[in-house]
Amino acid sequence: MIWLIATLLSVYGVWHFFRTRQGFPVLMFHKIHPELQDTLTVSIPQFERQLQWLQDHNYQTITLEQLMRSLQDPKSLPDRSVLITFDDAYVNNLTHALPILQRFGMNAVLFVPTAFIGRCNEWDGCTELLMATNQLRQLLPTFELALHSHQHLNYKHQTVAVIEEDLTENITAFDTLNLPYIRAFAYPYGGRPKEAATKQAMQRAMQQLGIGLAFRIGNRLNRFPVNNRYELQRLDIRGTDTLTQFARKIRFGKLI
Repeated sequence: MIWLIATLLSVYGVWHFFRTRQGFPVLMFHKIHPELQDTLTVSIPQFERQLQWLQDHNYQTITLEQLMRSLQDPKSLPDRSVLITFDDAYVNNLTHALPILQRFGMNAVLFVPTAFIGRCNEWDGCTELLMATNQLRQLLPTFELALHSHQHLNYKHQTVAVIEEDLTENITAFDTLNLPYIRAFAYPYGGRPKEAATKQAMQRAMQQLGIGLAFRIGNRLNRFPVNNRYELQRLDIRGTDTLTQFARKIRFGKLI
């Protein structure tokens, strides 16, 4: 009996090691379009096939709150967890992504650059409309809302003072609009200061502002234990990806 218990504990330990080391993917989307496919735009049929693949392979979407808890207790995450995220709050996320996510019973995160609510993507020539406040509310509860800077700044080129001011404005805008949100952040363009001391000062400012997580790009899977909660990596999902390439990204991270 003692031998059996020891064997079971050993098997569980090995299983848990590989479970936590296999990594969890965080997917980064931008736009969903009926037909168009490019580096920032996934078509509706493509998005449907991607979610179907996740469902067929037993992946479960998680929330930011679940992810935050898992940093203390990795076992709290379901097997094959995946976090789906969207950047910039394009109207097409409401009209196209939301109903598809609801049909599959999946949830996602939307990172919002609050200076542009109800406006357009001015950083990219105003080619797309962004959601207004009432439209952002319609996403709930399928989507969690989170921080994407106020002015959609590339933090790679900013001082800590500018970054802290921008983050404060991002938070204040959510509070003023009375929009429910999670204090998690996605770096626009994936940009962070290169100089180590500046990056550390930025992360201290984030901590002081109550920001619990921050996401870069990186195109790799995240693994437990997480070394830096302000350097979580996302997989860049593009309309130019085939379904095979999508599956390889989910399983292994960056395409080789």
